[in-house]
Amino acid sequence: MSKTDSKGYIALLKRNRPFRNLWYGQVVSELGDWLNSIAIYALILQLTGSGMAMAAAMMAKLLPFAFISPVAGVVVDRLDRKKVMIVSDLLRFLIVLGFLFVDEPGELWLVYTLTVLETCLSGFFEPARSAMIPSIIPRKDLVTANALSGSTWSMMLAFGAALGGVVVALLGTKTAFILDAFTFLISAWFIYKIGEKDPTEDKESTEIGESGFKGLMDGLRYLKQNPIILALASVKSGLAVTGGIMTLIPLYANKLLSAPSAISLAIGAMYCSRGIGAAIGPILVTRVFGGSSKILRKAIGVSFFLSAVFAALLSLTQNLWTTSLTIGMITFNGSIIWVSSSALIHLEADPKFLGRIFSTEMGVMTLLMGFSNWAIGYAVDGLGMTPEQIALRMGALMVIPGLMWTGFSISQRNRLKEETCVGSECPVDPSGFNPAPTNPLKSKRHSEEVSKNQVK
Repeated sequence: MSKTDSKGYIALLKRNRPFRNLWYGQVVSELGDWLNSIAIYALILQLTGSGMAMAAAMMAKLLPFAFISPVAGVVVDRLDRKKVMIVSDLLRFLIVLGFLFVDEPGELWLVYTLTVLETCLSGFFEPARSAMIPSIIPRKDLVTANALSGSTWSMMLAFGAALGGVVVALLGTKTAFILDAFTFLISAWFIYKIGEKDPTEDKESTEIGESGFKGLMDGLRYLKQNPIILALASVKSGLAVTGGIMTLIPLYANKLLSAPSAISLAIGAMYCSRGIGAAIGPILVTRVFGGSSKILRKAIGVSFFLSAVFAALLSLTQNLWTTSLTIGMITFNGSIIWVSSSALIHLEADPKFLGRIFSTEMGVMTLLMGFSNWAIGYAVDGLGMTPEQIALRMGALMVIPGLMWTGFSISQRNRLKEETCVGSECPVDPSGFNPAPTNPLKSKRHSEEVSKNQVK
């Protein structure tokens, strides 16, 4: 980010107390999430070392999002969002403490059950947090607020994963779970300090909530009637091919190192590399090449092919540092695909359907990522494949969505709008819950229409 961007973030946090507390809650909560993730991976490796057991944990962290999102969206629109977040945090505090009772392989079912429950509650917390932003932020600050919110995810992935690896290595998984549990209490405290919710929220939320199912169906019909938007909303599903890297990381750590403490540090280092790659990828592209829609379309295709190359190179790595670097580059390109596709959807789609478009694509993507992680677990345990063999095949498969996108982009280039989107003003929360709250366009033709939708 530029110095101007950084100054804008600091100034916003200083002058807007409600947003500052909301952001503190996000930082603490996401830090705990990554502590929890590293601890779970280390615990499963200690108990079983099974690829399928690891894949099951990944599916428990992914699939609930696909099923809980429609329900959570209606709840968040009907109820006080601040209360939804506080209740979610308090329940997650209790659930995470349940991990302390897992001591032997026969209790893995408890790990999966608790992970599913925690993920479901996150499915309420995150959309409530994102939906609250416009009610506590002036319209002129929405771009800065959401850019900060989006970049926070990447930084917490990097820092939280590294910290998780150190904590687990030095103090053990139980300490990591206890620290994670208390981050939810701290997060709940910050959310409580936000203050009274915006008084205009009730009427709008009730109207949305009462027509939640109809609105969802309208969104699906809109996608069906607009093939270009449907294709753009399918781009992130191509990333599901490399989604199984979440299962591969612990398996690579287990293969490269033998001591339990060293394995935890290795997992943390690899996830830290993912976070750094996700943070700098889109920024670097727009800083060097610009942010026009033409550049974004080309960036998606190139990034798919580069992801394929780095996934294949992952099969050749022999130590922690080259493995971490290669994983970081895979995520570097994946983040470019994520942000660029979201920006193009902003350009092409009717603004009133943006929330439903992103919700639909997130549900499909998490389903496919869950299958990807299951497939890797089965390949290791059922087919006896090594992580290197899986990485090589992952790279080959990644070429397919690259070719599909390139063909689509060429065939539709005359129908796609040619507008400008500045990279730092197209923030997308990689968690998928804060995809479209701001206006990424600099188009005179669209600025007035999008401004109205931001006020809503």
